[in-house]
Amino acid sequence: MDLGPHHLRMIEAIAATGSISKAAARLGLTQPAVSTMLRRVESHLGVQLFVRSPEGVTPTPVGAEVATRARAALASIDDLNAALAHRIRDPSAMPLLRVGVQACPALTRLSDHLGALSPVSRLQLRVDQGGGRIPALLASGALDVGLFQEPVDHVPRPRDARDELERLVIVDREPILVGVSSSSPLAAHDTVDLADLADQDWLDDPLDDGPWPAYVRGVCAGAGFQPRVRFWSSDWQISASLIRSGRAIGLYQPSAGVRDGIVFRRITGDPIVQRVVLVWRPEAEKAAERLRVVFSDIYLDLVRAQPVFRDWWDEHPEAHPGLPVTAGPVGAGPVAAGREAGSGKGGGSRNPHAGG
Repeated sequence: MDLGPHHLRMIEAIAATGSISKAAARLGLTQPAVSTMLRRVESHLGVQLFVRSPEGVTPTPVGAEVATRARAALASIDDLNAALAHRIRDPSAMPLLRVGVQACPALTRLSDHLGALSPVSRLQLRVDQGGGRIPALLASGALDVGLFQEPVDHVPRPRDARDELERLVIVDREPILVGVSSSSPLAAHDTVDLADLADQDWLDDPLDDGPWPAYVRGVCAGAGFQPRVRFWSSDWQISASLIRSGRAIGLYQPSAGVRDGIVFRRITGDPIVQRVVLVWRPEAEKAAERLRVVFSDIYLDLVRAQPVFRDWWDEHPEAHPGLPVTAGPVGAGPVAAGREAGSGKGGGSRNPHAGG
């Protein structure tokens, strides 16, 4: 038995709803039909995809991986169906340019420039809180260009002969900052030791499905603790209000804008670090280059406006060999950057709470 789109939609629906009955309603099927289909798929694969309990169903580690890949495959199928339907209605329609961006401080300013990425194409933009799905969607052909962040020790998936994706590291290293209330005792220090955050209540993003959550917990484990997460939110304003009130601390991308009642501090030794990556399909190379130029200019403007990050940026030119120090003029235009193909090194939301 080969897995078809109907099997993938069943797996995705169960993972998304956490319930066989809710998945059945979403798919327009009966609950017994979905249960039977799931048993057949698990029997065919030889692995259990979901664990059943009175509270519902939760994916096993293998099930979570299958569900992620199913979403990417279904997005590609749905995109193909939509594109074909549009072409049938209008054979002269402009081609699509499908861009995926992980939420980041530059995104709000980037919106003004999206139309210039490919003047001869119709743009589709996907914004994800985490960076987990964008690489999978690029690999499946459901996206043409992707811009996201990943932990510095993250190893991209191995490249095979069929992999045509090009990869560019725009910023090799950027340190994650901790955001605390301006009334917190931690605000009195220029830097904060990671271990000093062990007794704090943390804020986390429930929608980050990339490598970031496991990376942060691994770094904290190395410091002898696990983050005490008491709050979860994907809304930047709600997150900021919780931190401002002193109820929680949060990790921020270093280019995040200044916020009333919140101070950003470097973590001593910069133990939590990410890089900014641009990936594209060969046919979208011109659009990817335009996105790189626009993003680089916006990013440098944000660096100049963030005092804590600006000082670090100028002290660590090795972290951004393709971008200048902040002494350069605002909006200086194209900058040089090295290209990375596959998993080799190249020149060159952290928390989604770090809105612009």
